[in-house]
Amino acid sequence: MSQFSAALFRAALGLLRALFTSPYGRHHRRRSSRVRRYAANPGPAVRPRSSAAPRLAEPRETFPADDLPLVRPYYTAHEQARARSRAHSRAQAEATARLERWTAPRIPAPRIGEGDLLAPTPPPVTFDDLADAVRRWQARQTQQARQAHQTLPPRQDRRSTAGVGA
Repeated sequence: MSQFSAALFRAALGLLRALFTSPYGRHHRRRSSRVRRYAANPGPAVRPRSSAAPRLAEPRETFPADDLPLVRPYYTAHEQARARSRAHSRAQAEATARLERWTAPRIPAPRIGEGDLLAPTPPPVTFDDLADAVRRWQARQTQQARQAHQTLPPRQDRRSTAGVGA
């Protein structure tokens, strides 16, 4: 127990010592003793005003702007970059449109039925009509099964193949 109280006392004493000692290391900033106080503001600067602003001379001859080459190369580079960007955007749009045409779902054109489209719909199917359709379907299935059974090769007798592959 005495160990813990000694450790606690040592930590508290270290904290008090740090509070009352002067700082050192990179945090230690000492003001120079030769610092001057601020001088008084001298007041606004006074400029002599001229009576007339200087005038530029008239140009000797005028040139159409289309005949002059662009002086600033960055301007021409900017124009060329914009032209390349427009060409790239146009090519990108064409490629996107082509891709959409290739991958678009093929929706068939609507088929318009023959006859009078405004005629009343036929009466609903009766139970007898449904029973006839089921009988026809069952007969067709039976006929297909008979045809498939007739085309199968004949079965071999099991006794003759009993010793083979065993």
